[in-house]
Amino acid sequence: MNFDRKEISHTLGLRIRKLRTERNISQEALAFSSGVHTTYIGKMERGEKCPSIDTLYKLAKGLDVSVSELLDIPEVKPSDYSSAEIRIKAALSKLCGNEANELADIVERIVELKLR
Repeated sequence: MNFDRKEISHTLGLRIRKLRTERNISQEALAFSSGVHTTYIGKMERGEKCPSIDTLYKLAKGLDVSVSELLDIPEVKPSDYSSAEIRIKAALSKLCGNEANELADIVERIVELKLR
């Protein structure tokens, strides 16, 4: 089985961000509670860094979840997403909720124009 480290990092980063935002925890607060530097948390959430096992344990503790819950990510086969979809998801993951929704509106309008 082939593993794409970039895709794994991206998917795990989205999971970390999701758990953090669901708990209304800032990156700074997670950094404090987990002992992981704020900059590194940001890089993980953007999929730029893939955490070690030690870091996963620290993050799980800081998020008050088990490591298995932190890693509870549905399996996605590479063929499930096109390259464009992966790039769009990566770009959207860098934005906060409202900004992401605004960008989604723009993309929908562009698609409507293209289909005319």
